[in-house]
Amino acid sequence: MDYKNEFYHTLDKTNEIALATAVAGLPNVRIVNFCYDANKSGILYFATDRENQKVAEFSQNNNVAFTTVPSDGSSVPHARSNHAVVHKSRYTIEEIKDLFIQKIPGYDETLAAIGDTLDVFEIHIKDVFVIVDYETAGLVSFEV
Repeated sequence: MDYKNEFYHTLDKTNEIALATAVAGLPNVRIVNFCYDANKSGILYFATDRENQKVAEFSQNNNVAFTTVPSDGSSVPHARSNHAVVHKSRYTIEEIKDLFIQKIPGYDETLAAIGDTLDVFEIHIKDVFVIVDYETAGLVSFEV
């Protein structure tokens, strides 16, 4: 089975991930919207207010974990990783806004309301475990 293809198929079915950080031994998880560029393998993008607590957490420990949040309420398929790093993107929200708007319904309204407060961050995935169904799962590795 082509688990890399299944990973991107899973990403296409949702626009949310549960993103976890850990600072001083304390985990913190939150739901964030994401998008990706099919030409940039193993990278997810999300935008957040530059004053948000998670931004401070990234500067203390940029190792993150995530799982996709299935939009249909089921537990499969999904993908999860605890081998990823996050950092501020070189892209501005204006430069990649079309990716967000295509992926997230109503995101153009979010950008109109608070776009000037948002910074774009990238999650670089080292590897991700893709769960296709209750009997089919596999690991996908990316160059970081």
